Amino acid sequence: MWAVETSVSEPSWGEVYVAAYPQVYRGLVALGARPDEAEDALHDAFVSGLEGTDVSSPAGWLFVVAARRWRRRRWRDRIFRPLAAVTRAESAESAVRIDLFDALRKLPQRQREVLVARYIVGLSQEETAAVLGIARGTVAATATQAARALRARLEGL
Repeated sequence: MWAVETSVSEPSWGEVYVAAYPQVYRGLVALGARPDEAEDALHDAFVSGLEGTDVSSPAGWLFVVAARRWRRRRWRDRIFRPLAAVTRAESAESAVRIDLFDALRKLPQRQREVLVARYIVGLSQEETAAVLGIARGTVAATATQAARALRARLEGL
């Protein structure tokens, strides 16, 4: 007789990354990263994870590390590269369109991070608190305040 052993093995870091990539990528874009910046930061976070970091919430860890990488790169770009003025003609349709990401970018950083972690990345209140280094009650209060502010911005458009 053949004995079939079924063992539940943990997924590889690559598999975890592939599974978390879409949510974390959207989260970074919601924070204000351009798509190319979000992709670069996420890839950098993946490489950091290959060093054997033990994490309980891979999506949350990737989100925080990638967000930090993106912010650091953004500050370096602001300091070392002069900003080029880019003018873009907007069509009448785009002026009328309500853009959630634009409204999110106008929120304070902490409110933006909490909303993105909770509703785009899909972390629980406990996971969000652990990942962002704040109390669970702060997550709940900040999410409520942010949702109220976001609703007011969108209704005002």
